[in-house]
Amino acid sequence: MKCCVRVVAVSLAWLVASLVPALPHGGTYRGPGGGIGPGGPAGPSTPGGSGGGGGPATGASDAAGDLTAWQQWWALNRDGYLELRAALIEGGDSLSRSDAFFLGNHGPTTPDPNRPTPEFVRDHVVPVLLGMLAKESSPDVVTALIFALARIGELQSHDVATALAARIGSANQEISETAVLGLGLLADPKSSADLVALLTDSPAGRKLTGRDDVPTRTRAFAAYGLGLLGRNATNADVRRFVVHHLSSALDADVSASYDVRVACIVSLGLVPLEPFASPRKDAPPTASRADQIAFLTGYLGDARQPESVRIFVPVALARLAGEDSALRPEVTSTCCNILSSGVAASPAMHQSAIMALGISADGDDDPIDIRARNLLRHERTQGDRLARRLALISIARSAGRCGVGTGWQPVLDEARAFLGAELARGTTPERPWVGLALGILERGVLQSGGTASTLTRTELIAAISDYPSPVEAGAYALGLGLFAGQNAGKMLLDLLEVTHDDQVRSQVAVALGLARIRAGIEPLRKLAIDARYQPNLLRETSIGLGLLGDKAISPVLVDMLHDAVGLSAQAAIATALGYVGDGRAIDPLIAMALDPSRSKGCQAFAVVAVGLICDRRLLPWNTMIAADVNYWLPPSTLLDPLASTGVLDIL
Repeated sequence: MKCCVRVVAVSLAWLVASLVPALPHGGTYRGPGGGIGPGGPAGPSTPGGSGGGGGPATGASDAAGDLTAWQQWWALNRDGYLELRAALIEGGDSLSRSDAFFLGNHGPTTPDPNRPTPEFVRDHVVPVLLGMLAKESSPDVVTALIFALARIGELQSHDVATALAARIGSANQEISETAVLGLGLLADPKSSADLVALLTDSPAGRKLTGRDDVPTRTRAFAAYGLGLLGRNATNADVRRFVVHHLSSALDADVSASYDVRVACIVSLGLVPLEPFASPRKDAPPTASRADQIAFLTGYLGDARQPESVRIFVPVALARLAGEDSALRPEVTSTCCNILSSGVAASPAMHQSAIMALGISADGDDDPIDIRARNLLRHERTQGDRLARRLALISIARSAGRCGVGTGWQPVLDEARAFLGAELARGTTPERPWVGLALGILERGVLQSGGTASTLTRTELIAAISDYPSPVEAGAYALGLGLFAGQNAGKMLLDLLEVTHDDQVRSQVAVALGLARIRAGIEPLRKLAIDARYQPNLLRETSIGLGLLGDKAISPVLVDMLHDAVGLSAQAAIATALGYVGDGRAIDPLIAMALDPSRSKGCQAFAVVAVGLICDRRLLPWNTMIAADVNYWLPPSTLLDPLASTGVLDIL
């Protein structure tokens, strides 16, 4: 049996498997040993079987193997909308925080008293995990320890960095890759030199790996690690150091695979420099953010570079521009040029430009924003199937962002009318995308200080009644949860009660948490207990409970993990504990991890749960990589739903 390496968190392949379970050839998303794997890029495997994590059977066939299914996009982009970690960290008063959000009042919150304190993590958790890592040989447990320490080890970053660097030379490639990525996640500036050595295949990098050459996969993971390190660096010199080496590696790489180049582009988009100054002729990309953008724009226009690499540039540009009023119009114009009629660009490039416009365009009357919105509307009718559906999301995102100009309300009214008409006339595969887009639009309105539409709420409630199939109902429930607050409570609770489809129940559970429907706590607790042998449903229900600030389920989950046998069940329970975020579970989890009578899988997943509970980031570590990523043509080191060997196979 191939070892169940990198049991670090929930595999995105596993998540997507629960939403869109079948591939075009009729199989399911599986880890390398045949099991539907939670965990890291090569998730834990179950010999010859699905491990019980195969997702719902009812209603799945409509979306099976379809990259244009809404579940694919939602799986990769939902973290920024869930804001689960923020809810856990701010937790004790998270319910009133959310109620205030839906009323447009974003005031301070009371920290959750059940969150582990930094002192407890520093003095108790980190030493135990370091001690385990020094002695452990099981790849399952080692990879879990590496990533748990990387999540929380900034409190003792030097000791953790030393421990992680020592594992780069492991004969097990997956342990080595996990250690490399862990160094980046740890964000200790002193580790940047090691990551550069690995990226550039220098003698120092080869010494770290103990090989004659640094493997291409390791180089790609080092590039992602540098992006993570640079994004979290507060020192401007460190960020420039990272940008210099990423841009140099992008120019210099001539390897047969595109993994390193794609990793460099994606990571450059994670590390914005200071925005001052316009680009100067021949200035290096380290001179300013404008020069970063100029460098990537030049790469985008270089026809000598493979398009399979260049399609990742538009989103990187949009991320770098952010909301900067001086940089955003130029990036928006670049993306508009890709979509303009008469310009020869592949469908994949169009799709990337559409996603980028969802980041950079807004709802004011600036000429470039008007152009962007018109082009998105054009793609909605003239693009390929995926482009048409992605355009719905970008239309909603851009219209829901007020911008700095005038004329937002007419744009908003037009977008609401357009999406409402699309919902009324759409087909079964199209309507769920529209439902999500409507929720995203109204959430953007709330975040911009506006008032959500009661008509949109009415349209989504009606859609649940008119189109109750599993393929659709869950999307409408999530759309409601994104903005409707307490006004969505009755419909969501009724839907949870009447549906018997696990796919829909999972999505309604998350929607109840998003909307902070307090009356949902008791039914979700019962659902979580009943879902002991339904890993996907248990995971999603626990997300709902975590968003609702409920931790009463935590002792039950600890007992479940203690008794669980299958890897899929252990994975779901461990990550459910992380989603609930109860610090009181840490001691029993550590005891489980140290218990030699427990299986290595159980020990590993106990460590996973500890790392998730102690992680104090406001968003999951790879949210910025996953959001708006080109998931239809990724290299295997970025996303590999068949083998679970990419960075985005760690959630």
